[in-house]
Amino acid sequence: MIMFSRSPVFLCLLAAAILLWPAGRTAVAQNQAKPPVIAMIDFAKAVHESKAGQSLRQQLDKQRAIYEKEIKSGESKLEEAQQELQQQQAVLSPEAFARKRQEFQQQVGELQRKAQDRRRMLDQMQGDGLRQIETELREILGQLVKERGYDIVMNAGAGGGPIIMAAGELFITDEVIQQLNKKLPAVTVKPPAN
Repeated sequence: MIMFSRSPVFLCLLAAAILLWPAGRTAVAQNQAKPPVIAMIDFAKAVHESKAGQSLRQQLDKQRAIYEKEIKSGESKLEEAQQELQQQQAVLSPEAFARKRQEFQQQVGELQRKAQDRRRMLDQMQGDGLRQIETELREILGQLVKERGYDIVMNAGAGGGPIIMAAGELFITDEVIQQLNKKLPAVTVKPPAN
């Protein structure tokens, strides 16, 4: 009967197996995916608190005030026209009154369309400004992804997704705001042409 346990071949194979065993485990461990590197940003906060976001709000507020003054002036003129129409009702023929009333209704409709148009123009200005800010933010985030090796950048702001809690060191919002303030301290938006 041959005893393998004492055979030099068996002992060599056993020694080789013992020596190679940790290397095999390391190779298996190296094939496993590394955990992702994650960063969090509150995108809305970055837009809102940046200098560019503040400049956009100032420009919109200024333009909104101009439009409101314009609409209020039109409303005042319509109130005067309505009072005048009421006074003329007694002295005008029914046909003439109906014609004046129709003209007044057209003026009301024109002012309503003008107010809607002004709201649309403000919305367009806001959209143009936000696109400028968001474009710059995405460039900054792209650069941080390259520099720091982030695999995932998640929006942790309101409406950003199902994130309930995250460690504070994952947040890069304040740093992104500082970089945005340097690269884009203001945006310029102009009212669209009528």
